[in-house]
Amino acid sequence: MNTDLPNSRILKHYTKKAYFYKNLDELKRRMMTFVLYYNHQIKLKLLKYQPPFDIIMLEFERNTSNFNHHPNHMLLGLKIT
Repeated sequence: MNTDLPNSRILKHYTKKAYFYKNLDELKRRMMTFVLYYNHQIKLKLLKYQPPFDIIMLEFERNTSNFNHHPNHMLLGLKIT
């Protein structure tokens, strides 16, 4: 993945311009997949080659008073209780 592009151009390139969508639901699913991938897998130079979510978790561990909820609770996925 080329991360030299500005963020809005990256999003447009990998979602809107790379695929054809039959309906709005497909587009929403693809956008959410891309955002989750970007936040958890892409290591950004600005963040010293760490994914954004790792930085959020480090900050949560340092100072929990800055957060209303645990960051893991905001993730999409199976709701196992």
